[in-house]
Amino acid sequence: MYLNHAMKRLLLPVLFFLLITTAFSQGIIQGKIQDSQSKEMSFANVLLWNKPDSAMVKGVVSDESGSYIFTEIPKGEYYVEVHILGYAKTHSPVFSFLGTEKNNLATIILVQEDQNLEEVTVNATRPFFELEQGKMVVNVANSISAAGLSVIDVLDRSPGVMVNRQSNSLSLLGKNGVVILMNGHRFRMPIEAAYQMLAGLNSSDVEKIEIITVPPANYDADGDAGFINIVMKKDNAMIGTNGILTIGQGYGSGYNGNMSFSLNHQGPKFSWFGILSSTYVDQVALWEAFRGNNNGFEDIAIDTYTDRFSSRKSINYQAGFDYKLSTRTIFSGLVSGYNNRWDMTAPNITNSNYSISPDTLFRMTTEEVNKWSHIMGNINLQHTFKNGQVLSTNVDYLTYKNSNPSWYTIMNYNESDDLISSEEFRITKDTPIELWVADLNHSMKIGKSIAVESGVRATFSQFTNTVVFEEKLESEWLIDPKFTNDGLLNEDILAAFSTAKIEFDKKTTLNGGLRYENTKTNLTTVLGEKIVDRHYGDFFPTAFLSRKINADNLVQVSYGRRITRPTFNEMAPFVFFSDPFTFFAGNENILPTYTNTLKTDYSYKSMIFFVQYSTDKNVIASFQPTLDEETNTVFLRTENLDQRKTLAMMVAFPLQITSWWESQNNFTANYQRVNSELNGEVFEVDQKGIQVVLTNTFNLPKKYTIELMGNYNSPTINGYFNWLSRGFVNLGIQKDFEKSGVLRISCNDIFETSQLRWQSFEGADLEITGRFKFEKRVFMATYTYKFGNSKIKGTRNRKVGSQEEQRRVTN
Repeated sequence: MYLNHAMKRLLLPVLFFLLITTAFSQGIIQGKIQDSQSKEMSFANVLLWNKPDSAMVKGVVSDESGSYIFTEIPKGEYYVEVHILGYAKTHSPVFSFLGTEKNNLATIILVQEDQNLEEVTVNATRPFFELEQGKMVVNVANSISAAGLSVIDVLDRSPGVMVNRQSNSLSLLGKNGVVILMNGHRFRMPIEAAYQMLAGLNSSDVEKIEIITVPPANYDADGDAGFINIVMKKDNAMIGTNGILTIGQGYGSGYNGNMSFSLNHQGPKFSWFGILSSTYVDQVALWEAFRGNNNGFEDIAIDTYTDRFSSRKSINYQAGFDYKLSTRTIFSGLVSGYNNRWDMTAPNITNSNYSISPDTLFRMTTEEVNKWSHIMGNINLQHTFKNGQVLSTNVDYLTYKNSNPSWYTIMNYNESDDLISSEEFRITKDTPIELWVADLNHSMKIGKSIAVESGVRATFSQFTNTVVFEEKLESEWLIDPKFTNDGLLNEDILAAFSTAKIEFDKKTTLNGGLRYENTKTNLTTVLGEKIVDRHYGDFFPTAFLSRKINADNLVQVSYGRRITRPTFNEMAPFVFFSDPFTFFAGNENILPTYTNTLKTDYSYKSMIFFVQYSTDKNVIASFQPTLDEETNTVFLRTENLDQRKTLAMMVAFPLQITSWWESQNNFTANYQRVNSELNGEVFEVDQKGIQVVLTNTFNLPKKYTIELMGNYNSPTINGYFNWLSRGFVNLGIQKDFEKSGVLRISCNDIFETSQLRWQSFEGADLEITGRFKFEKRVFMATYTYKFGNSKIKGTRNRKVGSQEEQRRVTN
């Protein structure tokens, strides 16, 4: 009661003040925008910012005469910021405004991006989520609660993205075929290996993440879900050297620590950069699972409980250079890689309850080590001709080494808790992978309204996979041929594409493209016995039509056809214990997924809405159960689902609640229907789902900022079972010490609600449920310090040829 009374006393004078302000303050701020040649600049984005708290007040678009106008502006101190493609961001001087007059500002002169421009230092920030044409943007650098986290943690809170920490994989809008890019270039690795790299990459090294669900034809056709582009940080401007040092310390279920160090040098002809980051995390994860079935003789119920004690140590590095051979020719090199080690010890208790036979209890101890190392080298040559045409080529070499040994001790007890028997097993799995990638790309303009880009690419992949399963009998280790195998995979992909962008007028653009890919896959045993032998070619068209109705309204329609090839590890034979009756295994017979996607986007000012419909054939679904009734053992392996249809919708909009409180709101809804057959069961299931991501930012005096984020995901289909709902709340506080650095303190998953839960569909012959809670709430403190010349131009944003294959390297 007292709180309600106090709020009324507070709100009444505030509302009265707002009414008075609205009635009497009709101030106007207006001006013009021109380039350095005194040409009026139409359709420029013009933003009015409040200087004291760096909050955006209003945004408009300049008209055909380059004029803009802000109306109903109250008294205050402001500055104007102008953005337009091809020109450097420009600010007006800060000015005072009484709120009752008409203020004509001096003309703002824009300078092209390749020219120097004096910088006005401002504190304005972008929202954590925003939508641009064809993609969702996650502004990682502006998130306080993301400080000290890995990129995987940031993706886990992004709209439409789901992180599966059991399989080390990602899904987007309910689909698993995700391709990882870095600075617009694809990582040619299995998604599991990309997961390991992103789990060890500090968010402090990342500027933003772009989520692209309908990529254009100049990208590889692989990936039915779409692309996730990780954009690394870089500074802007002239000549010199600078660097950034970030240190984070925290605690969840165990110690969390990370460090990142980057250097960037820009010279007149030679430029270089380097990034080194490391992460160490101790975790205690909880695994609970239930399985119920009938083996033809009796009903069986198996309960499993496990605490997983794990540690992750990772080092990521990247270094590159640009050398200007001439004013039109640039030669570049890039080296990147990582070393990642994950150690786990898991005591496991499994209760087996039988309707007729005596019940039993198993105590199993699992020890597992998963080591990944990777090195990628790239050389790039780009030449710009006098007529504006650009020719570029890349050659990449990539190598991966994965060693994944595990050890198991199983003790079997009867109902009286007497030891009946004991077993010991060990499994070694070694998977070296090598890839060569080369491409040649050409771009040109035809007249003023048509831009054409074409290219060819060749990818050559090879890996060997050796799995040895041994059982200890007395004092000797004996190989079990049932689970021991080896494989040699050779895969060649040849591709060619061409795209054309046509600007019919200033408001209408058509972008169309066609890509052809020819794939040859051959998987054999080391002795030469054929396991998989496929050779196929396909066309993949894309089309984008964009229409700017007026300054506030934009409509876009897009279509794309894509393919998702199985990852190398999904095809490679392997086996791991989850409990004495449950195994994870590979599937060499998995087929690629084909996807057709139709999407419509609509934006009104800062609000964006999209609807997307897609159909998938031979859907690649992980962890599909197959029961061996004779041994009562379940094998969880990747399988193909016959067909999936998905309808997804999303709306995103910011709310400027007060001058110091801004909210970014993202709502995603989807409907999926899956038709397939597994274990002789024909099933047709559908699921309605939503995802809500709400981010509130509070800009306080003395450069303090608070960020509160909430995330909720409803159930989604994964073939034979559903992932159940999950959600979490994160809180972050930031203090900007200006030249002394930035301190961020965060608490992630405040209420400890973030976990993976699953359940088989209703009426299934094999009932499975479970949950995997991978971490408790995590407290982190992160400090970032920048040194050197703060106006150094960033590294050139260029393509490497191999980054599209890196999604397929898994662990």
